Amino acid sequence: MARMAWLFAPSAEAISFGIRCVISVALSLWLAFWLELDNAYWAFINVAILIQPLPGFLVVRGFARLTGTFVAAVVSILLVALFAQSFTLVSIGMIVWVATMVFCASLFQNNMSYGFVLAGYVTVIIVVRAMASDPSDVFSVAVARSAETGLAAVVAALVSVLLAPSVTAKKYFQARVEALKAIGRQYRVLDRAPGELDADDADPRTPHPQLHGLVEKTLTLEQTRQYARFDAPGFAEYDQLARRLDYELVSIVSAMASLQVYLARVGSRADRAPLKHLDDAAALLAHDPSRTDDITGAFDKAYDAVLSQARAGGSRASATRSLIDWVVISRALDLANRLRAAVVKHGLLIAERGTGRRTSTRRSEFSIARTVGESVKVTIRATAAMSAGAIIWVTHDEQALSGTMVLLSVLTTLFALTDNPTAGARNFGIGGLIAGVAAFFVNFVFLPHATGFPMLMLVLAPCVFVAGLAMINPDTALIGRVGLVQFALFVQPANSGRQTFVSFFESFLGAELAVILALTAFALVLPVNNRDVLKNRLAGIFGELARGFTEPRERFETRIYDRLIKLPVAADEGEFHVSARQAAFAAVNMGLEARSLLVLADRAGFAKATRQAIHNELKALESLFEHGYPGIEAVFERQADINDLALRLLQEALAFTPTQRRRHGIRAAVSAELVSAALADYALARENTDERHIALGETSRAT
Repeated sequence: MARMAWLFAPSAEAISFGIRCVISVALSLWLAFWLELDNAYWAFINVAILIQPLPGFLVVRGFARLTGTFVAAVVSILLVALFAQSFTLVSIGMIVWVATMVFCASLFQNNMSYGFVLAGYVTVIIVVRAMASDPSDVFSVAVARSAETGLAAVVAALVSVLLAPSVTAKKYFQARVEALKAIGRQYRVLDRAPGELDADDADPRTPHPQLHGLVEKTLTLEQTRQYARFDAPGFAEYDQLARRLDYELVSIVSAMASLQVYLARVGSRADRAPLKHLDDAAALLAHDPSRTDDITGAFDKAYDAVLSQARAGGSRASATRSLIDWVVISRALDLANRLRAAVVKHGLLIAERGTGRRTSTRRSEFSIARTVGESVKVTIRATAAMSAGAIIWVTHDEQALSGTMVLLSVLTTLFALTDNPTAGARNFGIGGLIAGVAAFFVNFVFLPHATGFPMLMLVLAPCVFVAGLAMINPDTALIGRVGLVQFALFVQPANSGRQTFVSFFESFLGAELAVILALTAFALVLPVNNRDVLKNRLAGIFGELARGFTEPRERFETRIYDRLIKLPVAADEGEFHVSARQAAFAAVNMGLEARSLLVLADRAGFAKATRQAIHNELKALESLFEHGYPGIEAVFERQADINDLALRLLQEALAFTPTQRRRHGIRAAVSAELVSAALADYALARENTDERHIALGETSRAT
């Protein structure tokens, strides 16, 4: 029963979205009838494809849809003008165009990807409709299609923004609060030794699943922020400050991940006392992030306490501390300072005091979704699926096959981009079956008794509302959306006339044939293997790592975390151990710490020979990961060398004066030690064993 709670006990948010779906469909259909568009039901279909729970996201996606449709209209006119004399040539032209758009869409995410997808399958819709009737009508078909798309986009956006104002901004605020609470809770696990943990807390030796969830929260936070100003214009005034906070949270999570992995390795050799000074502040953050004055005061107090402990005993005590001790002290000071700064920014945003002016922020770097090799495979699968449908369409003169080509183009462009295209096509088929049953009763039981538009909507509204409830539930979102799209296609509400049983049956069979062809192509042509996907994604992270030393930090962080968040799709299918994510975390952490090492070493002013040693080690590290998936033995060798470098940096830094220079030198040694720890963590994750002994904070080399 709990699995059906989305239907029988929907949340207020789900009910609100369902109502917006019904009103958007009703208004778009009424306007399409009033304007006497050729195929009014396409406005219905467009709303079903376009509607989103977050109004801000819908506004941006609507613009991408309009742009993609305009490009598709131009391309479809050119294809028909050039190849109208031959169905075969038209089919080849469509396949080449769709394959090109799939390749482009696979290299990007979000609205860039969506625009390419639209340009691909809308071209097929226009060309197939024109070829099925009269090729000379392609211009009017393209104009009608653009009008239906524009109508649906404008109506859906207006309804969502007017009925749910500022929802995206509110969701962003809620997500930010939850991310801050999660950071506070995670810190309470970070600073405890294994014997101090509660039974419900994570095993500190395998902290990565919890950290991965924390990373996911912060990434989702930033992706929501991008759209907040589109349904809450006032948000633009403090959008830049919100963006800075988002990246600061991602950076804090990375620092916590690096330290937690390190502490898990060194075990009882680490004195966690400096970290415990932050306990009270972290507890306040986990309980109520809105108490910004109390929290910042607590972090100030914690910073002073850690600093006093570090200074206790003077230079003699400093000289006797191990590198592990300095790692803990340095990270405690760093976290206290950065968490305080993040809470201050959060407080400014609560008061909605931003930069005092509207600013346009640079486009997010959450953009590169796949490697070129993956994109080529995606394109080949999409081409195979489209080719199978085109062969049948060209060789059989059946009206229903036009619908098959249309839906096949939608399937190949949408689901070929997912990590599991067969599952996407399968859910499309499930949605189609449900839509077919609902549409049958609507067409042949209820619509014969419906007269006028109000009665039509009375019949359609329950189905649209239930689909809206399904769309907002993550487990049924895809089935709900494709079900609503196909429901509109099977019912085909129009100014006059209804589906006959024959035409309905042909439409239904055509849709299911499209699913069968797509499933067959996805299963047989370069089938997706989760292990290969995981390997390619890890290689992508390593590629970013090799290039990351010369890129701006912000760009490096966002690109590498974007790749990290894609790992669970493959890793959580029950086939792989958590070590896959451990290896990815290690790659992220070593990259960030290596960049810090470069900056801090430059500020500390080490001897020329030492600076050259740092340069040589980082060049070797870059070469190690340049081609992805480095060998285990090479990783252990590099880990031991950087461990030795960290000890060398610490010994030299302790003699520095003044204090500021010594502090930078010690922090550089800490960064080098954490790079070494991340390398060890990666190697052990690859081996998926704890049989090797990894030396951290000691002079002995790994065996």
